[in-house]
Parts: sequence; C-alpha cells; structure tokens
Amino acid sequence: METEHAATTQATPIRFSGNASEYFRIWIVNIALTLVTLGIYSPWAKIRKLRYFYTNTSLEDGHFDYHAKPRAILIGRLIAIGMVGIYWASGYMSPVAPFIVIAVIMLSIPWLVVRSRIFQLRNTSYHGLRFNFQPNYADSFKAFYGGALITVVTLGFGAPTAIYMRNKFVANNAGFGQTQFVFNGRQGEFYSIIWKSIGLAILGVLALMLILGLSGGLIGNSTSTNANSLYSAASTIVLLAFYAAIGIYVQVRQRNYVWNTTELGDSSFLSTLSVTEMVGLYLTNVLAIILSLGLLVPWAQIRLAKYRADHLAVCLGADWKDHIAALNEEGSALGEEVGDVFDVEIDVAF
Repeated sequence: METEHAATTQATPIRFSGNASEYFRIWIVNIALTLVTLGIYSPWAKIRKLRYFYTNTSLEDGHFDYHAKPRAILIGRLIAIGMVGIYWASGYMSPVAPFIVIAVIMLSIPWLVVRSRIFQLRNTSYHGLRFNFQPNYADSFKAFYGGALITVVTLGFGAPTAIYMRNKFVANNAGFGQTQFVFNGRQGEFYSIIWKSIGLAILGVLALMLILGLSGGLIGNSTSTNANSLYSAASTIVLLAFYAAIGIYVQVRQRNYVWNTTELGDSSFLSTLSVTEMVGLYLTNVLAIILSLGLLVPWAQIRLAKYRADHLAVCLGADWKDHIAALNEEGSALGEEVGDVFDVEIDVAF
C-alpha cells in the first residue's frame, strides 16, 4: 500500500545542512563545561546539541526545531539519580528491599516511556507547529509487558511480536499538530527480519569458525606467544565486528520497514537506508574516533545524521502546503503542557 502511495505523490527528501567544523566548536565547549561543572552542565549541553541538529534539518521550505528547557532535563536526571540512591540505600535496610525497588522501577517503564515520548515530541516542531504524543498508558503497558510476556511464554520465539507491538504503539500515538501518525506494518515482516538475522548469524559463525580454525592451526604450530596473543585478539575483534554488523542489519531493516509503512494524513514516508553502507559508515566512524583519540566524534555524528537524512523522504500529499497552513492557523495547545513534563531519556526506534 505504501509503495502505491509513494508512486502517486512527490518524494521530498529530508535535508541536513550541519557541518563537522561548526559542530566541533559546540561539542568541545559542551565537553569542557560538563567536566568543569562535574556534569551539572550536561542538560544545557544536550539542548545545544539537539537544537543544532534539529535546526539544520529541513523539509521543503521549513526546518525543525527543539524547544526543551534544560531545567526539565536536569529534574529528570536528578530523579534518576535519586532512584539509584534509593536502590543503593535500600540494601542496608533489608535484603528484600532492593528487589522491591527494582520491581517498582520495572513496573514504571511503560509510564516512563510515555512521559519520555511526550517530552521529546512536544518539544519538537516543524514550521513552528509542535509534534505530540498521546498519554496512552494502558496501551503502553500492553505493548511493553504484553510483548515481554509473549517473549517469555514462547521461550523467545515470539520476540518479533513484542518488537511489532512496541513500534505500533509508538507510531500510532505520535502526531503532528492534530494529525496522528498511522502505522500499517504487519508483524510477519518483523519475524522475517529477526529470523533472517539469526540465519545470517549462524552461517557467519560457522564460516568464521572454519576460517579461524584453519588459520589457528597454522599459528598453533608457532611457538611465539605474541603470535598466539595477536591471533586471539584478532579473533575476538572479528567476532565482535560480525555481531555488530548483524545488529546494524536488524536496525536498518526495521527502520526502513517502520517508516515505509507509516502515514501522516495523506502523506507517507520513504526510507532507503542500505545495510552495507551503514556497516561501512559505522566502521569508518569507529576507526576515525579511535585513531583521533575521540576528537573526530563530531565528524562521525554529522556523517551519521547526514546519511540518515539523505535516505529519508516524505511523499507529500497534493494538499500538503494547505494542510500545513491550516494546522498553523489552527494552532495547538499541546505545547502548553511541556513545562509539566520531565525528560527521562528513554528512546524507541521510531
């Protein structure tokens, strides 16, 4: 359905205009002030970073913006620190107390996810109009704990259903102005993605075992301790890199599928991320960061943001401009609630 819609509408790409040298100045100041203030400046650092990335992201003649206040993020972090403190202190009161604290935190996850999405989306705008997220706590509980229960009961085989439920919940409760996003995906595709990744992992491990076994036999004949140590280190790095590539495969396939089956009014989305390109991007980013002792982190973040933007387009409906004009005229009171929400920094794929 999304393919037919995309074929009849104009695919307008998302643009990201940030550059590494400009962002480096923001990044290095953020790092310095966060260290000098022993972390207190980190909420202000986060706001500066997000505003830079959002304001440099555009669609047609409008750009995105981020409106969160550092105080709200600071409150959220203080609450998180307080929860950790309660957990630590509870161990001195009773051996059972830490488990009770963990149970309370676990039960609050659906609520925390909703509050996090409300905070993030209602502080995000495009063309001056805010996004929103519905405070649907009952569905959040079903999506997260219902999915977890299915995963446990099926001994993990039902995990794709849990992933589907979470993505559907997050997409269907998000909106732009008064218009809600609609997720039209099916859970069968999530099973396909997960089982293909498992198949690739099994084949890859078998191939790696064969290659490493043959090379290990040759190296094993050597009496050099250094050669054996280098072989062990190289084997570990190769295995970790392989599993990272499988994780990127799942991430890319799921991201493409979720966006390509999501609609906003009469507009849809087209995500064209490539698994091989993303693996290459992450690999070169990691190497650059290591070789530069961390100084190329801003360059890596800009590259990733630009690649993701370049491979996401909005298939705009014929009346898109009229729709935006009407929404701006109509306005939204959703942003008024932002000051009452704290940031708990929980992220979901969508």
